[in-house]
Amino acid sequence: MERALQLLFRRDVSRDRQEDQVLMEGYQVLWPDGRAVALNVDAFCKLGQRLLGLGRHLAGCSERLIELICFPIADHEQQITRLPGHRVRRFYLDRHGQQGQLYFMDGTPTIVLLDLDRDDPPILQLFGLAELHDGQRQWLDLAARPIG
Repeated sequence: MERALQLLFRRDVSRDRQEDQVLMEGYQVLWPDGRAVALNVDAFCKLGQRLLGLGRHLAGCSERLIELICFPIADHEQQITRLPGHRVRRFYLDRHGQQGQLYFMDGTPTIVLLDLDRDDPPILQLFGLAELHDGQRQWLDLAARPIG
C-alpha cells in the first residue's frame, strides 16, 4: 500500500558541505505551510537532488513543493514501480532500536537516519519505520514529483 506526503524544500546555502568527498547541497525541509519538519536531513547529494527534482532542476527558484510517494515492496527482485510523471528509485530501510537507516539498493547508506523519538510522525509513517521490528529490513520504491 502506497503512502504519500507533500514537503517543501527550500534551498539553504549555509547547509552546503562536503562529506567523504561527496558534495552536499543544503535545504530546509518544511511542511507546505512553512513550518519546519522534524527530520535529521538538511542536505542532499546529486542523486538525492535528482530524485527530488532539486539542484539545477529548481530553475532559478529557491524552493519547491514535492510529493513523495513510498511503495513498500515484499521482494527487492520485483520490477521497480513505474509511475508516469514521477522519478522513482529503490531503497531499503534497516531498523536498529529506535532508528532506521535508509540505503540505496546497492547497500550504500544515505544520510537519512530516522528516529522514532525525534522525527515527525508523518515522516516516520511515510517510510514505515514504526511498522518494522528491531533488526528488520523493508524494501521500498520512493517516487517524487513536483507539485504545481
